[in-house]
Amino acid sequence: MHPLKSMEMAKQPFSLVDLDLQNVPWQNAALYSEHGFDVVPILSDIKDLTTPSTGEIRGRAIAEQIVGLNQETVCHFISGSFWTGLYMFKHMDLINPGWKDKHVKGIVFDSCPPKSDTLAFGGFVAFRFNNPALQTLTAPLSEPYRMLCGINSQWEAENERRMFGEDALIPRGAHQLHIHGKTDPVLNPDYLKRFVRDCRQHKTEGTSIIEATFEKSKHSMAVVEHPKDYKQLHISELLGKVTEWRVGEGEIETPYGADFQLHST
Repeated sequence: MHPLKSMEMAKQPFSLVDLDLQNVPWQNAALYSEHGFDVVPILSDIKDLTTPSTGEIRGRAIAEQIVGLNQETVCHFISGSFWTGLYMFKHMDLINPGWKDKHVKGIVFDSCPPKSDTLAFGGFVAFRFNNPALQTLTAPLSEPYRMLCGINSQWEAENERRMFGEDALIPRGAHQLHIHGKTDPVLNPDYLKRFVRDCRQHKTEGTSIIEATFEKSKHSMAVVEHPKDYKQLHISELLGKVTEWRVGEGEIETPYGADFQLHST
């Protein structure tokens, strides 16, 4: 993999791309590889993503790998892989305190974070079968599964601390791009707004927090349904914010073509 021609750094950056459920195509990885980034894809299934004990183990292993590479990093989280990402950030701090805040330069939150309640699980069923009515019908059926996985009030309280407030695990100096569909059944709008608001409240000076809400986009599928706009957003509102990388110079065409709302700080 050849580094960016205009990049002025000893090591080329790499991206960690979480392809949850093996459902999201490799277009996400191509967003980085075409700019010379080394890509570390992480493939997950539903059990990997929804079992806290598994997330803890996988998060530690991923953190060890990334910290060992010791390069500037962009993380691309999709749907429920967000929870594994939090565990990864936790173990980065344990392995090498301060490394995360120095090396994680950008984060994409694509269709995340979901809540861990039954409606989120029901929303995923509705998405998979393309039938909105299934969300409320199947939501109660997910309660035994949640309990079996270990998603309970104690875990939810711990996850709350990982996500929100001054002591949250999100790198506060990393530029962020939040992308989601307006009517995504997996996401709780109030919960999503709260998370983005908290990220903005606690970001360090000079850090960009961008939220792009597509009017019509299925869960985690904006990269497929709106590829040109997704790519332009990804370059101009995330990678291009890291000035030393010089990604996207002369590449961005405006205006965007899709119907979406863009909010920035």
